[in-house]
Amino acid sequence: MTLKKRRSASRAEVDGTVLIRLNAYLRERTLDRFLAARDAMLVSRHYDPKSTLLPDVYRLLGRGLHHQVLAVATQSMGNWILNPGIHFVAARAFLELGDEARSESEAETGRALLGGLLMTGDGTPDRPYVVLRTADEYDVLASMGLRCRAHQVAYRDGRAYDATACDDGRDVWFDVSAAAGVGLKPGVAA
Repeated sequence: MTLKKRRSASRAEVDGTVLIRLNAYLRERTLDRFLAARDAMLVSRHYDPKSTLLPDVYRLLGRGLHHQVLAVATQSMGNWILNPGIHFVAARAFLELGDEARSESEAETGRALLGGLLMTGDGTPDRPYVVLRTADEYDVLASMGLRCRAHQVAYRDGRAYDATACDDGRDVWFDVSAAAGVGLKPGVAA
């Protein structure tokens, strides 16, 4: 019987292509580079659009369990590395632990990823924001100072959309085809 070497629980397992394309985007923040990172995530074995990890991480942060926040964030980076929120949470945990340099690095990554999401559209039905998961929707809305009041899923032209009614009366549209598993076309932005 042969035993497999066990991976460290604190080591992130991130698809190499996703990481390469993310770093390329962080160096040159263009829509094409952001979509290239997104496309790599879509075919990554780590991608799970149904994962609901972020609320649990926010609860840990709220309880002051900063080391646990970082452990969970690190373990889940393979799936969550393109989500702005996970980087903002990690930034806050690093800041609370006194590591300002790592906090700023995570915050900058979060801001860059949020900028990438915002480049994909304008939130209208004709140009929805293209997201990988529901948590991306909430990050976009929060960046605009909006809160979701209700949402409805709509399908058209082989794609899935989330029409979000916000607390200020505005509707913001998201292309959720990746999370819904329909119309997965690499390089597509609204």
